[in-house]
Amino acid sequence: MVNASWMKGTVILTITSFFIKILSMVYKIPYQNIVGDEGLYVFQQVYPLLGIYMILSTVVLPTVISDLLLTYQYSEDIKLYIKRSLWIFSIFIFGILFLGSNQIAHLMGDVQLATSIRIIGLFFLPMPTLVYLRGVAQTRANTIYRVGISNTIEQIVRVAAIVLVLVQFNSSDIYEIAYSSYLLGILGPLLALIYLSLLKRDDSPQIFLKMKSHPQLFKKILFLFLCAGILIIFQLIDSFFIFNSLVRGGTSALEAMQLKGIYDRGLPIIQSATFFVSAIASSTVPQMSKAKDEKEQNNIFNSALFFIILCSIPAAVGLFTVVEQLNIALFTDSSGTLALKILSAQVLFYPFTYLITAVSQQENRYSQLLVSVLAGIFFKLILTAPLTQSFGINGAALSSVIAIGVMCLINIVQFRKRIFKQSIFNFIKTLISAGCMWVCIDYLSPTLISYIAFENVRLFNIMSLLVQVFVGIVTYAIFMMLFILTSKSPSSGVKGRKRKKRRNNSRRLKK
Repeated sequence: MVNASWMKGTVILTITSFFIKILSMVYKIPYQNIVGDEGLYVFQQVYPLLGIYMILSTVVLPTVISDLLLTYQYSEDIKLYIKRSLWIFSIFIFGILFLGSNQIAHLMGDVQLATSIRIIGLFFLPMPTLVYLRGVAQTRANTIYRVGISNTIEQIVRVAAIVLVLVQFNSSDIYEIAYSSYLLGILGPLLALIYLSLLKRDDSPQIFLKMKSHPQLFKKILFLFLCAGILIIFQLIDSFFIFNSLVRGGTSALEAMQLKGIYDRGLPIIQSATFFVSAIASSTVPQMSKAKDEKEQNNIFNSALFFIILCSIPAAVGLFTVVEQLNIALFTDSSGTLALKILSAQVLFYPFTYLITAVSQQENRYSQLLVSVLAGIFFKLILTAPLTQSFGINGAALSSVIAIGVMCLINIVQFRKRIFKQSIFNFIKTLISAGCMWVCIDYLSPTLISYIAFENVRLFNIMSLLVQVFVGIVTYAIFMMLFILTSKSPSSGVKGRKRKKRRNNSRRLKK
């Protein structure tokens, strides 16, 4: 069974991750409301570059570092190797963004984005020390909560900086507002670094043997980033293709900016709906690295899979059902609702893909991981431009769903032998519960909403959204409680096989 301390750490990480994702969505609401879809386009067009930093600093690098520290028992050699490698890695990325900003902006179709790109490069300079401290904290159950708190500090400061710029900045230049928001947001990682530096860290060496060979640090970083950051990678592809494809399809530059801004409403919503994924994977990978044998690894994996199933299916179904009200409530109108509904399918596929690819990386199953990731990126690259030119932002959304769906299918096929039958039953039960939730939202909510009397359209949709969410949560909770009470634990696959083996042995002895 999963260690109780690690479970507590997972819960804390999940809560802080949820809070961070909510903040990530919340600040984009006043941003879009104040500067419009064109302003949101300018901010979001380069945001994937900041998203790469966020994925690396909050998930990928701390996870890889914690795995290596546990594997090499905090030896001085591994610590020195990690620190040197991190500085080389960070300075390299900073150089690309700072020196190549004009070329990157040109490829995105808007040279005025260059200043924002250079500022984002600055975020990578304090990253080596910050992620090392997070990695150390993630190695122990009693300190893993520090990772969540430091992530929260960083996000709160970044959001506060953006809000401050929106409130105090009188400029009507949407490009100036964007790069000012990014510049002030650098205070976020700096304060998070100060918080972790003030705490005592326990990374004393437990072994003093020299490393015979260097671990594949950059390989681990690359592959874990490819799985953890696949949504950001897709959004980066969108930044290079959607605006240019819309213009080539006959849309004016101004309208293309507006449409891209409308499309960009989707990412914070999807990220908020999948807040639980990184926390589950971040606590699962170190546990699997310390597992005694394959049976224990499978037990841990299926326990994590149970939580993924429990959260992802209702999140996808619920988001699809309420996305129109959510769109109006957050962004004042229903523009792009169909694209957002299409994108909501990612909430179903992404969590499974994330977990399985993270485990593949931890087990050095790089060839299998590479197949799924490259397949997803390949489909995204070849489909985005033609689908966008044919169907607009709906086509762009469809390309993302197809790509992540292909990845999910490949990963599940690769891991089919490690998935317990009980996990499959849990999937079916959760699917039934989510279906009942959808029926209740679809049929019961309109009756309850009819009693809401608000002339303001936005306020009406906010209340409507709250009613639907309440109905959905209650319905899903009732059905899942019934199923859980009659279910075996996720680890029962191993226990069941052991019992069957004992019965067969006893029968042979009697004969």
